[in-house]
Amino acid sequence: MSDPWNRGNRDASRRSPLQGGEPRTRGGTQDDRRERSIRLGVSHPSGDPARHRVFEIRASYDEGAGGWVARVGEENANEQLDRWRAALNLGDRRQAFPSLATCLGEAVAALVAAVDREAAGPA
Repeated sequence: MSDPWNRGNRDASRRSPLQGGEPRTRGGTQDDRRERSIRLGVSHPSGDPARHRVFEIRASYDEGAGGWVARVGEENANEQLDRWRAALNLGDRRQAFPSLATCLGEAVAALVAAVDREAAGPA
C-alpha cells in the first residue's frame, strides 16, 4: 500500500513530506480560514526596556461579521496573556476585513497607535 503523497505528481497530494506534512491548498478553501496569530513587541518612546510591552494578535474568520476579525491580548509580567479584547472595536460590533493580511496589519497599526497615546499621557 502506498502513501497518498507517492501517487501522482508532486502537486496531486494535499500533503507532502517535503513540505513537512503541511497542507497544500489552492486559494479560497476552508483551510485558508484557520486562525492565525502574531506576537508583537512595542517599545516605549522613552527607550526604557522595563516599559516595553508584548502583545499577541489573533485573527480568525468570522462568518457573522463577513470577514477577518482580530483580537489582542497583552502579556503580563508572568509572561501570561491577560484578557482578550477586540483589536479594532467599533462600539458593540467588531470590524471585519476581507483578507487576513489586512486584518493583522490594521490591528498592528491600531495597537501601536494606542500604546503611543497611552505613553503620551493625558492630553
